[in-house]
Amino acid sequence: MSKKTVFVIMPFQEAFLEVYELLKMEFSDDFEFSNAGDEGNQQNILKDIIQPIYEADIIIADLTGLNPNVLYELGIAHSFNKKTIVITQDEISQLPFDLKLYRAKDYSTHFKKFAELIEYLRTNLKGAISGSVQYSNPVKDFLSLAKIETANWFEDESVIELANDSESGFIDFLAEIEADNEELVTEIVQMNSEMSTMSAGINHGSSEIERVNKNGGSGTAAFVRKETAKVAGFISEFSRALKQHNINFNTLWDKIEKNTLGLIENKYSASEENRESLVGFFKTLKELQIACQGSHESIVSLKTTMTNNMGMQRSLNQAIRFLNEDLSNYLVFTERVCSSIDKILDKSRFLVGVLDFSEVS
Repeated sequence: MSKKTVFVIMPFQEAFLEVYELLKMEFSDDFEFSNAGDEGNQQNILKDIIQPIYEADIIIADLTGLNPNVLYELGIAHSFNKKTIVITQDEISQLPFDLKLYRAKDYSTHFKKFAELIEYLRTNLKGAISGSVQYSNPVKDFLSLAKIETANWFEDESVIELANDSESGFIDFLAEIEADNEELVTEIVQMNSEMSTMSAGINHGSSEIERVNKNGGSGTAAFVRKETAKVAGFISEFSRALKQHNINFNTLWDKIEKNTLGLIENKYSASEENRESLVGFFKTLKELQIACQGSHESIVSLKTTMTNNMGMQRSLNQAIRFLNEDLSNYLVFTERVCSSIDKILDKSRFLVGVLDFSEVS
């Protein structure tokens, strides 16, 4: 019986080629490994890349560093509906969201971590052949959703869902998401409270400066300088707090996003008994997105106001510059959350159909 073929997509660098050789030797008894380097020198894209991808039984794609050539070849594999296993030495959170939806395995060349990769690949390579696990990809899901008649290679019923020994249950994912979401909301409420304290301090200082400037007299400049320094203090204090909030926000959203992907991929998610819980969860995400959009607009307005106050005094200028940097980082966070939720809700249609969010506010 001939061995099943595995085509490995990875950056053409010495470190990755060493990983490839290790995998090739590890699975040599059951699988025939190859990559574009074996085929030639990538001088002929049809012969060295497209043809072997098309002919392979399974694809392993190493997305470390998000190499453009690797991503291009992964797109080719998806267009052929190839059973594809994604691995990376980077943090999973660094992968494009659309690819994280289909699960990936992080690894390193450290002995213990690499041994975990070997076992993960062993389980999924065998599952790919036996059909014991399930598989899909963005191209196939789009064609299915759009009800577009597909080429015959999309009609293969032996699909794989990458196995993961640490897979949690449906309720586990919901519980973790709920806990992290509550913590995120608490963090946002605290940030808003601190922002209100800053605003009150700025307003009081501005009123005092306006009052003294209106009355004039000796000592006016010294008083204004003193009050301006107080205002700068309020801004600096909030800036320091916001810096830590930004770290916490992104950490919490990493966890929420990861568990949301696990929830969507969980084999029980598509069951009718869980539909109501899923719909409620997706509507909660929509509410969070709307709140983030409102917060984004408020911070943009605050940043504009701060910029307009530049020029009065050196300590104030410095405080505003630092705060504007932290405000910009917060805006990156809100944009990330809104974009991520858009993609999650788009993916949700495969589980619960098109949802009506007209009543969500």
